[in-house]
Amino acid sequence: MLPGERELAAQFGISRPKVREALSQLADRDLIKVIANDGAYVAQLGGEVMSPAMVDLFNRSPSAIRGNLEYRREIEGFATRLAAQRATDSDREELLRIAAAMEAADADTDSTLASELDLALHHTIAFAAHNHTLTHMMTALYNLNRSSLFYNRDELLNIDKVAQILLEQHTGIVEAICQSKPAAAEKAAQKHIDYVTSLIETAFDLRTREDLSSKRYSRC
Repeated sequence: MLPGERELAAQFGISRPKVREALSQLADRDLIKVIANDGAYVAQLGGEVMSPAMVDLFNRSPSAIRGNLEYRREIEGFATRLAAQRATDSDREELLRIAAAMEAADADTDSTLASELDLALHHTIAFAAHNHTLTHMMTALYNLNRSSLFYNRDELLNIDKVAQILLEQHTGIVEAICQSKPAAAEKAAQKHIDYVTSLIETAFDLRTREDLSSKRYSRC
């Protein structure tokens, strides 16, 4: 929520009519949302790029999930390379904090928290790339990536030692960024997505066999 008109006028040293005019122009551009008898709020930019129907499709369709992983491999490799070149000390501190929290969550076998931290790590890397377009696109895909990450981890954690390997991969990505090694960071990020893709394929194959068996023996 933005400050009131009086506070904004004082902050910028302009008249309240000028503030009102500026807010009106921002609202016309869908950059803010003005609610009567309440106030002005910063608009959620790009938040509806992926509609609920599209998110549901990605949850149900193997080909859609594969396509998402294909896209993530390239965009996250790019983001990680930029992050290794551009991350600030504050960015590195946050990445290290999340990595430590992920290790603690895995030790406690808290899969829900681990999934949230997984997503937080990927978005922090995108922010640390300091590319506004990249950050905006990752934000726009938040719901899709969130549902996919939860789906992926639920499928994958049934496979032996996956949690430990994923943690090691995430830690390796963070280390490469913090050591300012762009090529190593990009390679680590793409290797991570390749690993997840291979495991998803294994999970899909297993599910297909189980569905076929279930249909066959349900007739008996």
